[in-house]
Amino acid sequence: MFDVDDVSEGILVRLRQEFIETASDQLEDIDGKLDQLDSGQGKAEEILLSVQRDIHNIKGQGPTFGFPLTGRVAHMLEDYLINAGGIGAENIADIRIYLGLMVNLIATAESIGEDDPQNLLKTLPTGQEKAFSDQHAHDVTVLLVMPAGLQRKMMAKELLSCGFRVMRAYDCVEALSVAVDITPDIVFINYDMVPFTGRELSKVLVSVDTLSDIHIVLLTSYEAGDEHLQDLPDNVSVVKKQQDFTEAIGELLIKWGVFGKLA
Repeated sequence: MFDVDDVSEGILVRLRQEFIETASDQLEDIDGKLDQLDSGQGKAEEILLSVQRDIHNIKGQGPTFGFPLTGRVAHMLEDYLINAGGIGAENIADIRIYLGLMVNLIATAESIGEDDPQNLLKTLPTGQEKAFSDQHAHDVTVLLVMPAGLQRKMMAKELLSCGFRVMRAYDCVEALSVAVDITPDIVFINYDMVPFTGRELSKVLVSVDTLSDIHIVLLTSYEAGDEHLQDLPDNVSVVKKQQDFTEAIGELLIKWGVFGKLA
């Protein structure tokens, strides 16, 4: 008789090896596409779509097959491409930093020695474009937990212009995973999220020891004093989504002292 556990383990080993081979081929293929772009060949839009597809696959499959750090680097490259507005000659070198790190992580089964994974991730390029040359920020990592759309795009643009590192999460489960991996300085959470509300996510985040001191901004349409906003943790600030909500966020950032120098 065969052992079900042995069969299952064998399948997982095979699938893990398939991921290693496929991801390695995809990363090599991306590098080749960057060569084409660098030499003036190929269409940037087509190359971008191909790169985004491959990176998204690595992001999703990495944690499943024992490469969670590789998946997180892929996630950060996704954000980089959004922040940078695409792929151009000016950011090919940055993208290759991501590719090189993923290749190394896969080749070594994510053996990074004594390196701190969080510090490793924070050395990666951000793809940001600073709009204010005489305004400087400390090394600030921001996590946006918001549905894709114009509001998130506008917020990301403003935060990037301040020199912040911006990452995105598309639901509360992914947000918790990202937050544990990178320990953001500030988390912006839309109240209406899935599979639970931004209010519930804020409570979960502060219950994690390593996240208990981060700043959390809950973005909501509810008025102050509404029952939906009761019993929030002390380090959760509520900002109502209205015409001047970006000014309210700016005041919070100044209050928290994230800027070393203001214009």
